[in-house]
Amino acid sequence: MSLLSIRDLVVRFRTHDGTVFAVNGVSFDLDEGETLGLVGESGCGKSVTNLALMRLLPLPAGHIDGGKVIFNGEDLLTLDESDMRDLRGKEIAMIFQDPMTSLNPVLTVQEQMVETIQAHRRVSKSEARARTLELLGMVGIPQPEARLKNFPHQFSGGMRQRVMIAMALALEPKLLIADEPTTALDVTIQAQVLELLSRLAAEHGTAVILITHDLGVVAGMTQRINVMYAGYVVEAATTKDLFARPRHPYTVGLLHSIPRLDAQPGEPLIPIEGAPPDLRFAPLGCPFAPRCAWRVDRCWKEMPSLEPIDPSYEVVTTGPQATHRAACWNPPTSGEVVAARPLRPGFEPAAPPAQVGS
Repeated sequence: MSLLSIRDLVVRFRTHDGTVFAVNGVSFDLDEGETLGLVGESGCGKSVTNLALMRLLPLPAGHIDGGKVIFNGEDLLTLDESDMRDLRGKEIAMIFQDPMTSLNPVLTVQEQMVETIQAHRRVSKSEARARTLELLGMVGIPQPEARLKNFPHQFSGGMRQRVMIAMALALEPKLLIADEPTTALDVTIQAQVLELLSRLAAEHGTAVILITHDLGVVAGMTQRINVMYAGYVVEAATTKDLFARPRHPYTVGLLHSIPRLDAQPGEPLIPIEGAPPDLRFAPLGCPFAPRCAWRVDRCWKEMPSLEPIDPSYEVVTTGPQATHRAACWNPPTSGEVVAARPLRPGFEPAAPPAQVGS
């Protein structure tokens, strides 16, 4: 049994401007000790999926309208709030995007970390303080004894992120969710933070969900990747397979939108045309269709399910043998992946229904 199984998760935000269709039936699994990357543009549902998993959606707007979140054999969506508070930090921990807004500015690092430890373990204040010192040293904060009584604003961005990692790992959780853990950090500090996360997860056998825009980060940090778009998982594969053989047009667009070290001089980037859909409108058909060069008539009417790229493959959702799956009616061929455009003679992207016959 997987450590985490999310099935058909649906999240809506009810606002004054209408309902936002934020997550539209997301499903995935995660084993113990496995690292899964979630990638996609801003607003595609990566963070909301994991906030829903933690039951931390902003209220009263956020609602989980369907699905199951099975963690360690228990559906988190059926637990009452007190049981969820016991799980958060102890079994499931999250590193939020901005440590400056996640840490309390009027409490010292020692006060915040000691409180976290004592909330879940029956230990004395001195024992919790000793554990805090151990954790700060483990994440590479120099002279941890001298930094205990510092406030968050007295740390650099990289050091604040290390404090957040230390707090997340304080109780040795089974699942760690890292939401853009290197946002606003310079390249050197990014590398240090990512190496630290990878090492600590390996040492403790912690499963990790890494949320990021940076495909270079997931290439080096994860075993598997889920690509999300408009609240759907549109492609899922092992990291090696996804980079070697992307099969969804959106994934192809993402890979061609980033600079490559092996690019020829003057070779242009190929951006994804258009803009993401307005999620205040209920999804109809494939949400990527308006931006897709491979769209066919069926794309405007029906959202494809996430299916193996080879129908003969048995579906394996976790581990190094995970099945490569894509949600696409007309996936690009290997040659088209390289060219980043359709190469079939006479093929033209299907026009929207309203334009047919005009």
